[in-house]
Amino acid sequence: MDYIDTDVLVHFLITQDPVWHLKAVDTINEMIIEDRFFISWLTIQEIAFVLGKLNQPNSFIQLKLNSLIENNPVQYGVFEVKRAMALAEIVGFKNFNDCLHLAIAEQHCTNFYTCNYKDFKNLKEHTLLNIHFFNNQRA
Repeated sequence: MDYIDTDVLVHFLITQDPVWHLKAVDTINEMIIEDRFFISWLTIQEIAFVLGKLNQPNSFIQLKLNSLIENNPVQYGVFEVKRAMALAEIVGFKNFNDCLHLAIAEQHCTNFYTCNYKDFKNLKEHTLLNIHFFNNQRA
C-alpha cells in the first residue's frame, strides 16, 4: 500500500501549481486503480483544515471530504501516537503530525509519498518505509 501525505492530496484536489497538480492526479489515480491508495483519518482532518485555509467553498470541501471518506481511511490509536512521540523526540516535536503520519503508514504500507522534503528527510533514516519525495528534486 502507498500512504499519501496531506500535501500530495492538496495538489491532487486543487491546482496551485499545474505541474504538481497533474503529477498528483496521475499518481493518485494510478494508485486508486491498482488499489494501493491509503489515507488515515488524520489526513481527512488535515485536508478539511487546509482547504478551509485556502478559502475553498464549503460545498467543495464537503464534496472532497466525502469522496476521500469513501476510501476507508484507517483509524489510529495509542500505538501510533507513541511511535510518533518516539520519532518526534528524535527530530523535534515541531512536526508531530508528520511523525504521526509516518507511524500510521508504518503499520499498513511500504511506501510513503510526500512533497515535504524538509521535514521527512530527517525521518527517512528512522523508518523502514520507502519515502518518495513527490517533487522528484531530492532522493
